[in-house]
Amino acid sequence: MSKENGIKREWGIFWGKVLEWALNGLGFILAHMPHKWFVGCVRALGSIFYKLDRRRYYDAKANLDFVFPEMSNERKEAIIKRAYQNFAFIILESVRVEFLPKDIYDARFTLIDQENVLKSLAKNGQAVVMGMHFGYWEAVGTSLAQYYAQYDRGSLGRLTKFENINRLIVKHREAFGVRFINKVGAFKELLKVYNGGKGLVGILVDQNISPKEGVEVEFFGHKATHTTIGSILARRFNIDIVAVIIDFNEDYSHYFVTYYPPIKINITDDSQADIQEATQAQATLSEQIIRAHPESWFWFHRRFKTTHPEIYRKPT
Repeated sequence: MSKENGIKREWGIFWGKVLEWALNGLGFILAHMPHKWFVGCVRALGSIFYKLDRRRYYDAKANLDFVFPEMSNERKEAIIKRAYQNFAFIILESVRVEFLPKDIYDARFTLIDQENVLKSLAKNGQAVVMGMHFGYWEAVGTSLAQYYAQYDRGSLGRLTKFENINRLIVKHREAFGVRFINKVGAFKELLKVYNGGKGLVGILVDQNISPKEGVEVEFFGHKATHTTIGSILARRFNIDIVAVIIDFNEDYSHYFVTYYPPIKINITDDSQADIQEATQAQATLSEQIIRAHPESWFWFHRRFKTTHPEIYRKPT
């Protein structure tokens, strides 16, 4: 390593530590302020995003126009504003969650139909957890993980281009006993987990992917690509896919965790058909959840980028 590169690396480590200290300080303050003040911070940050972040705004509007053509513009604007607030909540909550008293944090969760996942685990010993960028999705790793400590818990995610941020992401997940599994080269790691017989990994299934990484499904009456990772694992190990969705109330003071009936994969001589059917079932369930509470979904992803890229082109 050259002297210049060594200096750059040292400065990178220094600024990484500064960032970590700053975020920890902010997290401590946010965790100890009255909840009304915290919600005020969430709404203020959400308003800033709404006013300044035009790229995400146009993507969200394009998605809403595409899947809800009959919906009024006023309703769409309200959904987008709430989506920005939810985004701000996820950011600030992630910063402060390690500093919240555990009993107070846990009391905010109401678990609904938890027997759906417990039955699958009792029957098969492991399960695939289907998640979405919906509501307080991060809590799958920060709260629910504690109920399944005897399992090999993991969370599939994507790292950033910044090493310091990546270190914080991994540290945040591992603080709650959840292994972070990078999407790049994830399948080999997932096989290791489920070969152990006690796998319980959360996979977010509601983003656009390349055709090589999944299959096309029907989603809101349109074609969209969908990851097949959960379906492949379910078929390979003959286990269930259980959707776990966490929504919140208006002021983010309470969270409702719903465990949906398991998606059971068929195992026939036609593996492609089996995987397609299970993947479509996940897309259909996702759509039903979003239709019921559109204000809680993360509308900013270009969900139809592969199949309908034209909807994201700004008018000239």
